[in-house]
Amino acid sequence: MSVSSAALAAPSPLLYPGCPRWVAVAVACLSSFMVVMDGAIVNVALPAMQADLGLSAVELQWVVDAYLLTLGGFMLLTARASDLYGRKAILQSGLVLFTLASLAGGFAGSGPALLAARAFQGLGASALATSTLAVIVAVHPNGSGRETAISLWAASSALAAAFGVTIGGVLTAFADWRWVMFVNAPVGALLSLIVAASLKPPAPAAQRPTLDLVGALAITLCLGSFILGVTQSVHWGWESPLVRGALGGALALLVLFVAVEARVEQPLVRLGIFRLRNILFGNALVMGLGAALTASMFLLSVVLQRIAGYGALDAGLAMLPMSLSLAVAAIASRPLRDAGFNRLPFVGGLVGAVGMAWLSRIPAVPDYVADLLGPTLLVGGGLGLMIMTATQAALAGVPGKDVGLASGLLNTARQLGGAVGVAALATLAQAVARDAAGDGSVAAALAGYHAAFLATAAVCVTAALASLFLRRSPE
Repeated sequence: MSVSSAALAAPSPLLYPGCPRWVAVAVACLSSFMVVMDGAIVNVALPAMQADLGLSAVELQWVVDAYLLTLGGFMLLTARASDLYGRKAILQSGLVLFTLASLAGGFAGSGPALLAARAFQGLGASALATSTLAVIVAVHPNGSGRETAISLWAASSALAAAFGVTIGGVLTAFADWRWVMFVNAPVGALLSLIVAASLKPPAPAAQRPTLDLVGALAITLCLGSFILGVTQSVHWGWESPLVRGALGGALALLVLFVAVEARVEQPLVRLGIFRLRNILFGNALVMGLGAALTASMFLLSVVLQRIAGYGALDAGLAMLPMSLSLAVAAIASRPLRDAGFNRLPFVGGLVGAVGMAWLSRIPAVPDYVADLLGPTLLVGGGLGLMIMTATQAALAGVPGKDVGLASGLLNTARQLGGAVGVAALATLAQAVARDAAGDGSVAAALAGYHAAFLATAAVCVTAALASLFLRRSPE
């Protein structure tokens, strides 16, 4: 549907007079880039963090999961807060919290201090992840400008996921692991100043509905308890009362969340939306994508540094082709979709699965061309085809009144998929290694990672199959 040039030129109620729209779009894209990059940049720095702070294997895993868990767990709450209290307030609050937490993480002197900083980083990132897209929609109410801006926003996320590992390797090798935290501070401070100068606060309202804090707390604790049970099963065993208690607590909290959402006046999630087919299968698809993308970078980084003996810089450079293919495929997915290729999420999932299956045969001393280049190009290219097209396909056919909530659910599913994926697949790797040999040999550890890569291939196939059930017309 076309819009008049006058409509496109109309000033945005979110911007101060004279401020061009591209400023808000640039802030949104850079904020999104920072959020996604921070989920990937620490992967190469993990061994250096472990050596410096004396982190256990479980603590090392939670350096990734603490960020992803709070990012995904609070995303629906911050999305609702952005609707109620204004885009500027939530975006700026997220930037300030993210920046301060990044500084705290860089100065951390112990494992608990680092994990706490990562959790607060995730909380700030949840505000950024949801409010950035809302800002783009606010400054581009309709027309081709909005589609272009959203494409740039999606491409910035893909580039961040692609280059985060490489940037982390460079910083760790030439500076110190603490700079993977410090690097966010100047960017976050600059963006916060730009937001203050360019975005207007909302007009005062006589009465605003309250946030569903009980629901947000219930679902966040539910997911944390679930991940705790999964990760500790390797050390305590599935029969352990602590593991069973954690998993049982997660189930009880999930029941509580559903009960709260069914009764509260302003629910965090309106349960009726799950009657839509695209919501069910779209969230399954995006959760699988998040798990595969995050776990593949985590597992490959650990294998290259712990098994193959790569340094941080060499590991980052070894994963650069994967990063490039991910970015290129993500950017190319829109013209491919416009040219009539409607099954890109399905094709991408299968291509990614082939690459993961190939990595499940990686030797202890890999040949770069024969054992790494091919599979990483396939993984990057396959997952890159899914990043933007998966979200677009999942939202197709969802009624306009539910698009905002559906977008929040999909963003949450992707981030939580990453957190749960890393937890479950790292647990699988440790369990297989323990069963293969109890002496901690390289061969046993490698067998565990082989199993984890193969399981990630199965996740890719499952996500690809889920995409076949998406409808392209309103239900």
